[in-house]
Amino acid sequence: MGRGSVTFVGLGPDSLQLRTALAVERLEHAEVIVDAEEPSAPKLIALAREGRRVVRTVRGDVFESPRALSEAVETSDAGVEIEIVPAVGAASEAGAFAGVAGRAVWTTTSAVAGIVGLHPDEAPATLILAPGRASQRVVLGTCGDAAERAKAFGDVPVLVAFGLPQSSLGWFERQPLFGKRVLVTRALGQASAMALLLRERGAEPIVVPTIEIRPPSDSAPMDRALQGLRAGAYAWVAFTSVNGVQMTWDALVHAGLDARAFGGARLAAIGPATARELEGHGLHPDVTAKEFRGEGLAEEMVAALGHGPVGRRVLLPRAARARDVLPDALRAVGCHVDVVAAYETRPPSAPELEPILRELELGKVDAATFTSSSTVEHFCDFVGPRCAALLNPVRLASIGPVTSATAQARGLRVDVCASESTVPGLVAALANSYR
Repeated sequence: MGRGSVTFVGLGPDSLQLRTALAVERLEHAEVIVDAEEPSAPKLIALAREGRRVVRTVRGDVFESPRALSEAVETSDAGVEIEIVPAVGAASEAGAFAGVAGRAVWTTTSAVAGIVGLHPDEAPATLILAPGRASQRVVLGTCGDAAERAKAFGDVPVLVAFGLPQSSLGWFERQPLFGKRVLVTRALGQASAMALLLRERGAEPIVVPTIEIRPPSDSAPMDRALQGLRAGAYAWVAFTSVNGVQMTWDALVHAGLDARAFGGARLAAIGPATARELEGHGLHPDVTAKEFRGEGLAEEMVAALGHGPVGRRVLLPRAARARDVLPDALRAVGCHVDVVAAYETRPPSAPELEPILRELELGKVDAATFTSSSTVEHFCDFVGPRCAALLNPVRLASIGPVTSATAQARGLRVDVCASESTVPGLVAALANSYR
């Protein structure tokens, strides 16, 4: 049995982005995580003596929690190896997110009376609930009425700051999406980047993936296409999405091939995100469309082909179901186009989507984002006839005109359409609509 240890990790603000790199590392490698609300030194000691790597989480900073410090001392005195990982402290949180400069203390609303009781009744006291989150609430008052004000919120964690906010420092609540709960319908593996962009603008993302990206049910056509690619059969390979690049690469590796299979084939990408995905595999696109949809890529490729393209063979690995704008345009100028399913989009199981129905029914969603026609189709199919009515009070944002057209065809009202059909463009367009 290895030697156990206890690491006291300050979580800092209730925001993943503001946890220190060391805190994230310790959490990832912990064998046991003891939540900040339920620790005790004997439990920590017992787990460590079993040879476990234990992380005891602490809201805010370890040295601002008398209970956590007491447990650290008791654990260390028992002969257990300890480590303390500091974090952003309460005073910094209060200043950064509510604009209150000065001393601050993390506590619970039921314990506010004991915290403010040592100060004059007329001294200013600000209660900050969920600092750094879209649900942040700042309650102004004095030490004399702070405890009574806190009762209205039930027994929840709260930051007590001794002072009042400075309006010039209140940047967080001026974010364009502050307080907005935004539905993210992207596939689970792709939602995190968009969620981060939304949080940076003050929103609370609600990640409800409406599609799953899976390999095609029949892999034989892709296998044949890759062997043809390796043999030099294709003059061009065109990619119309990041998913197309990722799934084609996975199939390539599964077939025992690598980037050399592309040989002398020229590469085309529908936009910068798809181009970056290619570059991540050591492949540089010869053409990147300026307009991020099939029409734009078709125009760029036809121009790049020049004169005499008759008989040129193009491989187009894409979703099993997609528009035929690009292959039709290439065939019109004499190209032979092999359209091959690199992946399929399927709706997730119903239980994964059911929670969002309750959120919509209760009016707890402010905006919804759709990043492809597939996300629209699968969402509408799941919700059924009530979809348009449930989304009517919600601001609906689309990544581009193709997705907007799909939404409108399903009876949805599109309020925001990104001028640049990328995830950053979509988030920026939504934020600008609230400014």
